Amino acid sequence: MPDADALDAANVRPEETVAMVGAFTPFIKALKTTVRQLWVIDNTQARCGVTKSSCGGLLRRPPTLSHADVVVITGSALVEGGLAGLLDAAANARCVVLAGPTASPWPPTFFARGVHILGGVQITDGPGAMRLVGEGASGYLLFSQVGRKVCVIREPDSP
Repeated sequence: MPDADALDAANVRPEETVAMVGAFTPFIKALKTTVRQLWVIDNTQARCGVTKSSCGGLLRRPPTLSHADVVVITGSALVEGGLAGLLDAAANARCVVLAGPTASPWPPTFFARGVHILGGVQITDGPGAMRLVGEGASGYLLFSQVGRKVCVIREPDSP
């Protein structure tokens, strides 16, 4: 689904608890005053100060995920390791979102492991993206100048 936001697709309700693995600043801003409870699990302690949060190392905190209604996991967990354990810990969640530029390459594989929504980026101007990255631009410029958000949603009756 082009131009779709993964958080919007998750349809987070005010009475829900959201656990976020990785501090997604735009998601934190959208959720911190609209959900019952927001937990941010991030290795960077400074980021955790922007919200009500439970902070700590990723591998020390997966049990928190088992108590969340919605779990949002950064695609960086693919690179950092531990994604399988995080998905296992999030198995009881109503909705599991894997989000970020690295999150969208293999939907069937992630859907089979319990992910409901993949939120990523489609680059629409490759040379422009390379120029921005080379200049050290932030990810926000990717959306506004050389790319767009994309969202892949698992069909309700699929595994």
